[in-house]
Amino acid sequence: MGKFNVKSIKGYEENQGLQIQSEQNGETKLKLGAGLLSDVSKSTIKMEVTHIEREKIEKNPKNKYSIKGIESLKESIRVYGLSEPLEVKELPDGRYMLLGGERRITAIDELIEDESVKDWNEYTLIPCVVKDLDDINIELSEENKEKFAILTTNKESRKYTEADKYYEIQAWKEIIGELRKNGVDTFTTADEDGEEKTVQIKGEKTREILAKTTGMSRGQINKYEAVDKNATEDIKNALLNDRLSVAAAAKASKELTKEEQDNLARASASEKITEKDVTKFKKTESGNKILTLQDFRKDIKGIQALLKDKEIKLDESELRSYYLYINKIEKILGSHT
Repeated sequence: MGKFNVKSIKGYEENQGLQIQSEQNGETKLKLGAGLLSDVSKSTIKMEVTHIEREKIEKNPKNKYSIKGIESLKESIRVYGLSEPLEVKELPDGRYMLLGGERRITAIDELIEDESVKDWNEYTLIPCVVKDLDDINIELSEENKEKFAILTTNKESRKYTEADKYYEIQAWKEIIGELRKNGVDTFTTADEDGEEKTVQIKGEKTREILAKTTGMSRGQINKYEAVDKNATEDIKNALLNDRLSVAAAAKASKELTKEEQDNLARASASEKITEKDVTKFKKTESGNKILTLQDFRKDIKGIQALLKDKEIKLDESELRSYYLYINKIEKILGSHT
């Protein structure tokens, strides 16, 4: 099998200059783009840019990356324009599906919704590079070609959440599995700096390939794999909703029963649970829960915060309740000594 070069889906070409090519269906095609592209992009990006109305661009349901912290990006686009075009594919009905630029288009949508910003609306022309998935010369199904395009064209500066990393590993596993099945030996992708790198498939373990494609360490990948294989759905959902770290989820999936995992997942909805906290959800053979001094200190942390640098006056009824509960706790703990 021949190698696949990721540049074939990047839309790069050697021609330069702001040259109008054609006008079809109200969409103006230009080299380098104009108006909404920043000056930096105009001077460095070499590609065919098509300006498409915002209302014709659909977000991609296959893109599972989280969208957070885009206020600075929104302001940057408002003041300076886009630093680079969006990446899209054309749909049969003449609309377009987003491949790369989820954060940028989300920031644009917020600009459109902002009544104080007059320059943006659903008919604003957005600079886009139109990709043809048929140009991806690699043995993948149409669906996995689209996932491959999303993974390799998402070049925005983002802080990946642990949910993002989980989704990315799952997508790459599916792609790698299909490439193996189809006898592909190597393929070319890009690293974090956009530089090409060749990834070997034949003779390599999947986890080694995942380390190269995702940039994660083998240790990190092992934790995500442990969650994927052994965690309950409740634990996975806690991870995907950023309520639980992958370290805590992996430890829970290895050390806790399904019932104990689900108890931990429910608790994560109301309290922060670290990797060290996992053991307190493990029951003894008799079904009892183990309580340690570390657990107790964490449990009263909220009470200590309420009393920090202040005095709280209690009336007679509140004082009785306070001592009643203190005595109850002492009796419970004392009965086990």
